[in-house]
Amino acid sequence: MKTKVGLIRKVVIGVILLGVVLLEILHIYGGSSYPSVHAICPLGGLENLWAWFAGQSNLQKLFSGTMTLFFLTVIFALFFGRSFCGNICPFGTLFEFFGKLKKRKLIMPAKVDKPLRYLKYVLLLLITFMAWQTATLWVSPYDPYAAFAHIWKGAEVFNEYFIGLIILIAVLLLSLFYDRFFCKYLCPAGALYGIITKISPFKVKRNPCIDCGKCTKNCPMNIDVAKSTTVKSAECIDCGTCISVCPDSKKYIGFNFFNKRVNPLLVIIITVGVFFGSLMILDATGLYQVSIPSIQQIEKEGKFIKIGDLRGSMTIEEGAKSTGKTIDKFYEIMEIPKTVTKDTLLKSVSAIVPGYDFHVMKAKKADQ
Repeated sequence: MKTKVGLIRKVVIGVILLGVVLLEILHIYGGSSYPSVHAICPLGGLENLWAWFAGQSNLQKLFSGTMTLFFLTVIFALFFGRSFCGNICPFGTLFEFFGKLKKRKLIMPAKVDKPLRYLKYVLLLLITFMAWQTATLWVSPYDPYAAFAHIWKGAEVFNEYFIGLIILIAVLLLSLFYDRFFCKYLCPAGALYGIITKISPFKVKRNPCIDCGKCTKNCPMNIDVAKSTTVKSAECIDCGTCISVCPDSKKYIGFNFFNKRVNPLLVIIITVGVFFGSLMILDATGLYQVSIPSIQQIEKEGKFIKIGDLRGSMTIEEGAKSTGKTIDKFYEIMEIPKTVTKDTLLKSVSAIVPGYDFHVMKAKKADQ
């Protein structure tokens, strides 16, 4: 049964990873009617928070639905700890699966490990502060997740996300030697959820046992589970590995919710079901919109978008149609010379017109 639970978990997180990859490929080749990696990243909501407090429009590439996703993951962490990291996060899954290519793992020396664990908290503060100061997703070119999502675009990943790609390759290689290296030391979202999980009622609890040490030895986050009665570490991602390797988990170790034992398989079903079920409900109520309707939908329903909601992946002509403006009026509003052809991507205008910045112009004309 324990083996089956572990296999089911791997299938579930694998399907989620494939689903996100498919979504990003559709965004790249299908346009803005499919959400970008930035729009469906919970951390984007935290970066966008100050824009909301200041009454400004959303940061580039983000939607109000991104904020909904952010608040959902915060509430989710309050109830289920870092289960998002262990049972849902596609990026964490990527590193977990890649790490399986090499069985023998190294353990980071304690004098190096402990200071490194704080790095993700520093990154969380830095990314949030800079986003609020610059009013942009300034970290995007350095983001390994964004680089991963744009690998399918070929040259674009080298032009726009080259540093992020280098970081991605480095972290993947490190994952061969150290379990979930990114999750332990670099993930700012994990840092946020780790802080919240401290007050979560969802914990791994252990009874006096035979002290075989398997729970500690197999923990991908290198938590000393064998010395804990209740695992309170902010590093725990609730993946259930410690439970699955226990010789008698029903007797010695398991998930507890408000001090009630919960079956590991039920944990997978509940956490994944609650998370995606919540998204479906929010989407049905219009609170989780993370993409722009197709031009056909916009024209059919007459619900034109504002300049501030334009995407750089749109052509000038698509921008005009999406905002309900004539092509000439759109050129005038966006201050684009008419020598630039209407099939030019908005984000590519700068390559033709020196000094032109689509995102600055979009912010300037946001409400038009």
